[in-house]
Amino acid sequence: MKVVQKITSPLDCPAFIAAHRQNPQDFTRRRQLTFKNLVLFLLNQPRTALQTELDQFYRVLNQASTETQMVTAQAFCKARKKLNPEVFESLNRLLQQQIDCFGLRQKWLGLRVLAVDGSTVHLPLESTMATFFGSHSGFPMARLSTLYEVADGQTLHSLIVPLTVGERDCAHLHLEHLPADSLTLFDRGYPGHWLFALFAQQQRHFLMRLPCGYNAQVKAFLHSGQVEDTQLFVANHPEARLFCSEAGVDPASQIELRLIRVELANGESEVLLTSLLDREAFPAEVFAELYHRRWGIETDFRRLKQTLTLDNFSGRSVTAVKQDFHAAQLLKNLALLMQHLLQPVIEQRHKGRKLRWKVNFTQGVSRLKNTLVELLVRHCAQGLSNVLALMAKSLSAVRSGRSFARQRKRAASRGCEGYKPTR
Repeated sequence: MKVVQKITSPLDCPAFIAAHRQNPQDFTRRRQLTFKNLVLFLLNQPRTALQTELDQFYRVLNQASTETQMVTAQAFCKARKKLNPEVFESLNRLLQQQIDCFGLRQKWLGLRVLAVDGSTVHLPLESTMATFFGSHSGFPMARLSTLYEVADGQTLHSLIVPLTVGERDCAHLHLEHLPADSLTLFDRGYPGHWLFALFAQQQRHFLMRLPCGYNAQVKAFLHSGQVEDTQLFVANHPEARLFCSEAGVDPASQIELRLIRVELANGESEVLLTSLLDREAFPAEVFAELYHRRWGIETDFRRLKQTLTLDNFSGRSVTAVKQDFHAAQLLKNLALLMQHLLQPVIEQRHKGRKLRWKVNFTQGVSRLKNTLVELLVRHCAQGLSNVLALMAKSLSAVRSGRSFARQRKRAASRGCEGYKPTR
């Protein structure tokens, strides 16, 4: 409950409001759509018709027995233009600080395991979207990138940027948000000498997969048959040296890194590269399972796009898209925090079962619709207890070790933007 109170307390603070409004005169008059109400409404994930969502929101907010039209959809669209989307990023930072303060982080051999990855999302079919974010195959599209905590699923930092900003550029922007005692996982789209040098410069650790033909060193390592080797990496290619200069690191720097061979079940080999050089503290055999944990960030994008229907934006402006994206990240983090706190209770309750069980994320988020508004406004301990009890009864079995070939059964559908589902 203290975490919830910490999240909502800044919403009434004049300094916080001033820092997250678009203009000095915004939110200075007392109206139904106050700064706090606007933030809470967007956090409540309006995905159906706006007027329906608004009427339901104010019924819950005012504890009324019936719905009345307190605010029109047109008034909401006008008010949201005053709100800086960064407000949800600030609230998420407060949430992460509270998780740190309560000691809820899990570590792997003394390190917090993070992951960085990117994706894309289709945007409303507006010319302003294509102009700002860019387009692909004629459809407006934006690039997403997140810094993700593997153990508990929390998103520490997220970006929604134009397509011209590459995934590796986004990784650079995430670096300042890395905790000191962390190890970051990357897939094979990220390796670059400038990134190796930045991690060395900031005294942070990483583990990433390398393409088998990344450079002559990697090819020679594969042919040698060795399980692991420690080598010096330098930027020999002119383009690699240019990237180093642009990133603000010395192109002539030599970085000592560790190569690790992993044999896959299909007989193929993959190569991992890490800055963890201590072979006694971090033996080679632990890295295959560790790298596999990166898959959590892939399923996290699925949560955003499928469960939270991210591409069903509540507005058609750049500001609206950014607001919805960062609000969805904060809601997802709150839901996963509740799941994380419930997990020991669930495991104790089902310890005699063959499979491990966890809270079903879709059901967990569904329980928070409108209920989260009450929890954030009235801080009701009984209400929170009821929500947690409902979540604890909506479980899914964890079936580890399963593997399926990726295949697309039908063409991707973007739906019909002219219609919204009923609630």
